[in-house]
Formats: sequence, structure tokens, C-alpha cells
Amino acid sequence: MQITNNDNTAVLIIFAMVGVFIFVSAFIIYSVRNQNKLLRQRQEFQQAQIEHQKELLRATIEMQEAERKRIGQDLHDDVGSTISGLRLLIEMFKPTGKDDDSFKEFSRSSKTIIDKIVKDVRNISHNLSPTTLRYYGLSAAVAEHCTMISQSGKLNIDFINEAEQELSELPINTATALYRVLEELLNNTIKHSGASAAVITVKRRDNILLLDYADNGKGLTVSPEIFKKGMGMQNIESRLLNINASYNIPLFDNQGFNIEISYPIPSPKTV
Repeated sequence: MQITNNDNTAVLIIFAMVGVFIFVSAFIIYSVRNQNKLLRQRQEFQQAQIEHQKELLRATIEMQEAERKRIGQDLHDDVGSTISGLRLLIEMFKPTGKDDDSFKEFSRSSKTIIDKIVKDVRNISHNLSPTTLRYYGLSAAVAEHCTMISQSGKLNIDFINEAEQELSELPINTATALYRVLEELLNNTIKHSGASAAVITVKRRDNILLLDYADNGKGLTVSPEIFKKGMGMQNIESRLLNINASYNIPLFDNQGFNIEISYPIPSPKTV
């Protein structure tokens, strides 16, 4: 059978089309792979930036906590003991003479003032570095802080803990971060909300530790977006970001303030 020029031309056209198709396909595959590689590199770079920021934040918070602990210890050991010694000195001094009654009044007033100073120093020391948190865990520290505020008459607080074991197993940096967040929320409620009561509820849902905070105050007076830009909320958000926790602020329409915090419980490491 004789092959004509037309047949040769058709074969060449087919090969050319196949070649073009292969080239275009290879170019598309190369472009897609290159784009995926660039996207992956960009994501890795962004993740590295996030990790770097979290590391800086972690170092800053750890430094702040160490400084709080040092100041609290100094207040407790140095200032507190000195004032106590002064009180003892006044109590032991026994004057004689006509001015005995006036000195007794002076002594009584002085001891009353010193007792107040000692109490204030103890409270400042506790707020800077709560020993209960370090020695007895988050649950005991929150309960103690709530009791102290409730007894002061500033705010009535109910602490409902349905995750005792989970709280006791938290690492100290995580427990400290959550304690500071709750402390900030309580301070905001006392200073700005006009609330008379607040409720803190802790429970576990699957592998998530849920902390719900609510008060009966006037609620948000600005939008949640503007509220989140405040220094207090930025501090809360930074601490939660540092432990990979998240939060949500439901809209209550001036019926109180509520925030829901979610902390993913790390899976136990297998040996």
C-alpha cells in the first residue's frame, strides 16, 4: 500500500497536536506545582511568624509572672515583716506618767493602721503572685479569689466547677493564663458593668475545657469589634492565644456580659 503525501501530512499534524498537548499539559502541571509550592512556602512562613509571635508573647508573659512573683515575695517578706515588727514594738512599749491615757489611744490607733497596712500588703502580694495557684491549682485559686471578692461585698460570685480533675492536670503556664483572664474579667465587671452578681462555670465537653463567664450588669455599650480593641480584652486575647485557647462573646442586648472560653485539652503523650 502506498502512503501519499496527504497521509504524511496528517500524521505530522497528529504528532504536532500530541506534542502541543503534552507541552501544554506539562506547562500546566508545572505551573500548578509551582503555585502549590509557593503557597505552601507562604503558609509555612506565615506559620513561622505566628509561632515566633507566640514565642515572644510567651516569653513576655513568663517574664511578667516572674516579676510579679518577685515583687509579691518582697512585699510579703520585707515590708510585711517590718510593719509587723513595728506593731510589736509599739505594743511592748509601756510609758509612765500623766500622758498614759493619750499614749494608749495613740497605740491603739497605730496598731489599727498597721493591721490595715499588713492586710493590704497581703492582698497585693496575693494578687501579684497567688500562692494558692502554685501550690493547690487553678480550682482552689479561683474559688479563693471569688470568696474574697464576695466577702468584700463588691460582687456576689458563684463558681460552678464540673471539671475538677481537668483543672488539676493543667500545666502551670496554662492555669496561670486562665486565672489571669478570669481575674481581668472580674475586675472589668466590678469597675464598669454595675453588676451585682457573676457566675463562672467550668466543664468538659469531649476534649474541650469550657469556661463560661457571665454577669448581670449593663452588658456591652459598644460593638463587640470595638470592645475587643480595648486594652483589657487585648490582654485577655493575648493570654488565650498563648495557650491555643479561643473565645466567643454572644450578643446579650444589654442583658449582661457573657464570654465563652474554649481550651483544647492536649492528648496524653504515649511512651
